[in-house]
Amino acid sequence: MSYRPKLMQGAGPLWLTMTPFLVIFLAFSVFPVLFSAWLGVHDWDGFSPPRFVGLDNYSTALGDPVFRKAVWNTVHVWFWSTLFTCGLALTLAVLINEYALFGRNYFRLVFLLPLLVAPAIAAIILRVFFTANGGLVNMLIGEITGTPTFFSWFDSEFWIKPLVILLVIWRWTGWHMIIFLAGLQAIPRDIYEAARLEGVSRWSVFSRITLPLLAPALAFSIITATLGGLQMFDEPFVLTQGLGGTDNAATTLGMYLYATAFTQFDFGLGAAVSWYIFAAVVAMTLLYRRISAGMGATR
Repeated sequence: MSYRPKLMQGAGPLWLTMTPFLVIFLAFSVFPVLFSAWLGVHDWDGFSPPRFVGLDNYSTALGDPVFRKAVWNTVHVWFWSTLFTCGLALTLAVLINEYALFGRNYFRLVFLLPLLVAPAIAAIILRVFFTANGGLVNMLIGEITGTPTFFSWFDSEFWIKPLVILLVIWRWTGWHMIIFLAGLQAIPRDIYEAARLEGVSRWSVFSRITLPLLAPALAFSIITATLGGLQMFDEPFVLTQGLGGTDNAATTLGMYLYATAFTQFDFGLGAAVSWYIFAAVVAMTLLYRRISAGMGATR
């Protein structure tokens, strides 16, 4: 008679209930990752037989000037959007936490609404302001200067990136504000009361008490903005109508991946780009864990 531990006895129904999850997990998580790794070392257009090319796809991506420009655009948009989004979100959270005596849930709802708007609708709204013919911004500039203005903001290599950054700020500020607001409300009020009794200035209270105690929320907000920025696709895609702007001025890594894999049908190159993005995401995640561990050690 074979011996089975008590934990294994009657485990059939347990495995049966777990089967749907395991099937979905294997089909939509494990298999795509393994298939992407296989694609990264093959040349395949989806129709002809795949051809093994080793690391050629990775070197081809690095040698493509459009890929290098996409890397620069992604870093540029990520840096400025993260800086302004987190800065504005922190300012709003501090103001609401200090001066909104009631109705905080109302402010949470109002500032979170842009995140619920589809990117295509948000792009249409932005085009109402910045379109070349009849845009509100051009009309305002024309009223100020006294001459009609028909500047094409979306065709400008310089201005397209600020417009993408503006759309990111508008969509994500509310989400980061909620994170900061939750962190501020977790800080004991007794600390502030003691600082006021000691006559500490508002700036000293903010810089020496609020910011250090809010550091975990700040780190979480920045790293999530970074991970989102590295994978940015929606905002530049809808603003440039999938074209990346003039001379690929707004093409990000996500758009480059989409274009190579689903427009040019170069699935091997697209898979290689996806692994570059994955490596950057893993690096940022490890950096966040190191920062969080350092904060925990200092507390």
